Amino acid sequence: MKNWLKRCLSDRPADALEGAPVKAWSLDYPSPEREACFVAAGRVVQGWVLFDDAAFADSAERDAVLSSARVAAGWDAVYELSHPLEVARPDVIERVLQAEPSQHAQRHCGFRFSIPHRVKRFKLWLVIDDQRWPLKDIVIEEEGNTPLPSVLKVLKGRDGWLFLDNDTNGSVDQYAGRLLLTAEGVGAWQHYLQEVERQANLQQAHYAVLVAPSKESVMGPRYHPVAEGSTGPIFQLLALPEASRFVYPVPALTALGNDAFIQTDTHWAPLGALAATKELALALGISAEAIEAQFAADSYHARSVGGDLGNKLEPKQRCQVQSLRSFNYNRCRYFDNGLPNFGRLLVLVNEAALLPVTCLIFGSSSSYSTFNYLCRLFKHVVFVHSAGSLDPELISAVKPEYLVIQTNARFVVQVPKVEQSLHQLIDEKRARLSDDDIVQVNKRQVLVPEDDAVIQSLGLVAWASL
Repeated sequence: MKNWLKRCLSDRPADALEGAPVKAWSLDYPSPEREACFVAAGRVVQGWVLFDDAAFADSAERDAVLSSARVAAGWDAVYELSHPLEVARPDVIERVLQAEPSQHAQRHCGFRFSIPHRVKRFKLWLVIDDQRWPLKDIVIEEEGNTPLPSVLKVLKGRDGWLFLDNDTNGSVDQYAGRLLLTAEGVGAWQHYLQEVERQANLQQAHYAVLVAPSKESVMGPRYHPVAEGSTGPIFQLLALPEASRFVYPVPALTALGNDAFIQTDTHWAPLGALAATKELALALGISAEAIEAQFAADSYHARSVGGDLGNKLEPKQRCQVQSLRSFNYNRCRYFDNGLPNFGRLLVLVNEAALLPVTCLIFGSSSSYSTFNYLCRLFKHVVFVHSAGSLDPELISAVKPEYLVIQTNARFVVQVPKVEQSLHQLIDEKRARLSDDDIVQVNKRQVLVPEDDAVIQSLGLVAWASL
């Protein structure tokens, strides 16, 4: 196939590269000649591409190109959608090639996918192996009051299992292997991971990056209605040399069966959080025997829960989850600014922990269920809800013996920042709080005096006083 690509490039002048391998192509949607087409997931992008038979040396070369060809759509520098030509278009074979379509080699010359409603400008490329040709730059003009379909962010799988759909991170496209990081996105992740290592080395801290697998990656093969792809952003990252400190506990979670994730929620179940914590602790250099002994006496009980997916349905859907009964990290909450999500600062203190040290975590929502276990491994757990973005000033102030980055696999299309001011996050979050939010923050927060000895010893006075 590469020889074919070289021929196409060498046989045509540079200003004709855009159409070099293509006999004809067309974009059905979006088009100024047709009304916009929408589905729940977003705006429909539909069209077809026909290759020039004269460009192929033989049928094997043609078939290799047809199986490799993708149409990519990009509107963000970090990632892009990539869809194969898999839609049958007999109408195109009849009309353009004037041939019988039923057995034609290029019968599946069509593409159809959707992009988010919010996207008003994007590019289309034809991609074959590592070569690409620009097809079209698309700008969506003002569409007036075109009604958009209602969006339900829940995908119903088999046996009552629910999965995320139509989210801003393109979870379904990631799982299907049709959303990929660009070269720029991969490079940005490399820079970020190099900075994580540098910050850890400055403090001589043990460190690891815990990536919570998407629910699809663990439960999907059994219950998801979409087939799993062989590529995706998380696999691109795992292939990087900088990912040597990644903890991606798919095997450990898969071994738990249905106890790994909550049937009606996107997050791992308590037993899944325990499995992930054990893998993280091993990666941080803690002995397996000490880890097992710390949680050996834990007891669990079945509890009915709704979840962030089940609560979106009408009627709401609930399920049974094995929940930890013998311990709750809330008894170790020493300080908590109570802010929802980004900007939350939480300090856990447990004098009976395995190690008399501090673990600093820059994490996301999947971190919370690990606190029941982490605060029994480390005397001090300092948590910042930042989805992995770093605050070097905070790291320098806390001087942790252990540094943990926690993000979710579906978030990797958003590269964390290497310099994210927690002070700024807190200020911005407080400025956006509604009256109802403030009530909830006041109920949740745990405050201490500004001269508190523990907060001072952890170097957190500047942030705890905000």
